[in-house]
Amino acid sequence: MIIDVHTHFVPEHLPSMANRSGGERWPVTQCVCGKADHKHVMISGKNFRTITDQCWSPQRRISDMNQESVDTQVLSPMPELLSYWFDAKDTLDFSRYINFQLAEFIAFNPDRFYGLGMLPLQDPEMAAREIKNLKKDFGLLGVEFGTNINGKSIGDPFFTPFFAEAEAEQLSIFIHALHPFGKERNVGPPLLSNFIGFTTENGVAIASLITGGILEKFPNLKVYVSHGGGSFLSILPRLNYGWETMDDIRRIIPHPPSYYAKKIFYDTLVYDVNTITHLTNMVGVEQLMIGSDYPFSIREKFPGHWVENTDMSQADKDCIAFKNALKFFNISSMKI
Repeated sequence: MIIDVHTHFVPEHLPSMANRSGGERWPVTQCVCGKADHKHVMISGKNFRTITDQCWSPQRRISDMNQESVDTQVLSPMPELLSYWFDAKDTLDFSRYINFQLAEFIAFNPDRFYGLGMLPLQDPEMAAREIKNLKKDFGLLGVEFGTNINGKSIGDPFFTPFFAEAEAEQLSIFIHALHPFGKERNVGPPLLSNFIGFTTENGVAIASLITGGILEKFPNLKVYVSHGGGSFLSILPRLNYGWETMDDIRRIIPHPPSYYAKKIFYDTLVYDVNTITHLTNMVGVEQLMIGSDYPFSIREKFPGHWVENTDMSQADKDCIAFKNALKFFNISSMKI
């Protein structure tokens, strides 16, 4: 059995909201001439990404899942839809539209799909108030959270109201790289930002949750991170050494950073058997879940095949393939 916890969703139609605070930056979909199963996602008058019906058709997605032996997917919005850069009320309205469309998609086959929605996290108190609606009105398990909100790292105390309510509601939080900093220093094609910037973004975001004291203050938060945590694997030993040698860090967190790192879950989208092995050595098999980034170009096809090619025991492989996800999302049973 395979549960893929990192897949993305875009509805076939995005509403025009040109009169809202975002103006031309509101994402809208545009038909592709002669290709009914393709759409352009237009932002500021430019094609941000061309998507296929894999993003909005449950039938197409199930066909792909069956071909690649994936039993269940956890869907979250394409990160550029998160729209933190607009007025919070406008983002809230857009969030409700996306969350409704996602819930409709899941309803096509609730045995194969689960969902994580979006919230106006640029206003943490507004986002906190919306959590109950996210669960009750849309039946979603959690929320996707960008690594930074308009340049503010997620470990900033600014987000405390949201994390307090998320912990109280046992909300699942998926941290995904968004608008990586330093991309102007990449040398090569623009897509390099996905390969280089995403890893840096994830590393800084996870570190901020630890050094900002969020995971100390809210020890029962349910958090998992995309792309294996990115550069955090290399940052963690340095943070541990800093904690051992600097009083300033120990005044914020009473435990070494590795203690908090093992409270976080990580997907396995690292494109390498040795890196998966290193990740298990750093945080433990019980903290890993399969992630593919379906349906986008950098996804792992046949999710879990790198895990399957490691020399870990079958019991450990099963934990990563589906058992850890069942526990993380509190899914008691599946009808696959």
